[in-house]
Amino acid sequence: MISNFSTIDYFAKSLKDPMHEVFVVFDNKEHHEHINLVNDLNSLNQHDLHQYVKDNCIDDFIHNASDKDAERKLYYFVHLISQDVARHRIEKLIEPTERPAPYHLQNLYDVICDKNHLVSMNQFNTDNFGFERNKLVYVLCPVLEQSNSSYWIFHVILRLAREKKLNLKIRLDPFIEIPLNDYRPMSYKMFVHGKTLDWDRLTNLRGDEYGQWMDEKEYKHMGYTDFIWSPKKDEIHFTCEELPKRHNFLRTSRYFHAIFNKNTGMISHCDGAIRYYSEDELQYRSDYHVKDPEVRKIGKRIKIFGFESNDNDNKEIDQDTFCTLAVNFFVWNNDVQKYFNE
Repeated sequence: MISNFSTIDYFAKSLKDPMHEVFVVFDNKEHHEHINLVNDLNSLNQHDLHQYVKDNCIDDFIHNASDKDAERKLYYFVHLISQDVARHRIEKLIEPTERPAPYHLQNLYDVICDKNHLVSMNQFNTDNFGFERNKLVYVLCPVLEQSNSSYWIFHVILRLAREKKLNLKIRLDPFIEIPLNDYRPMSYKMFVHGKTLDWDRLTNLRGDEYGQWMDEKEYKHMGYTDFIWSPKKDEIHFTCEELPKRHNFLRTSRYFHAIFNKNTGMISHCDGAIRYYSEDELQYRSDYHVKDPEVRKIGKRIKIFGFESNDNDNKEIDQDTFCTLAVNFFVWNNDVQKYFNE
């Protein structure tokens, strides 16, 4: 359930993560959202606030603060508003409408969407590290609750469009539409690269090869990650899904699929998606592996990007590009990083 915070629209439409924006708004009494934020802070449930502060040792972060009560509220509010924005985004992404946000906006009304609500990059100008159209800029939809979770795959997609002239399809963030003159995206210093796998061995597979990694760290989003290589005639299908922990509030997985053409040694299809589960669906899914037919149709799949070699004269992509797409889509998943970099 989403709260009634009056600032949710503002923080949902900001390029900055709430952790970087909430404190700025609070400290600036002239900010147009300052009063709304103060009212939101005053509406916080005191019992839940104290429990959050205790459980997360928040006082360790604010021992030099002049107003500890305000700082405690701000940290708790960042936690709550981040969850609310993530829930609100999922609601928009699964909305049963022909043109879901942001495609309902006037500036995007004539943009062509496919059945998965993906749009071709060649309908936008990408010179400004965003998807610009008529002086308004849009960004790739986040794949996790963190606002920067698509940052690295976003940059890989932009690079592929420039260097290899690939026309990938992407899902836009339903909340972001920013005038070009105001577009100042955050920059993060981390390089994620995947090396080429042992394709000769994979090409000669006679049956399915699959595995699973478990992440037991309590602070991690993911519970475990399944993968499978499945040979089908002249193709090998790769599927990988990162399941969230059952107590995770968002109940979304990261789902990646690709098709390797054994005749050409190249990748003819590749896509990355979010899979949204109800509580019962997630519990059911967690009892199976991604290879099992019982779980192929459950949950709602929301594609974030897609590549088809037969779309708009796209050529097949090479193995190294596929590996780089995979590891950047699964950023922060150390098991996937290790698998593609052994």
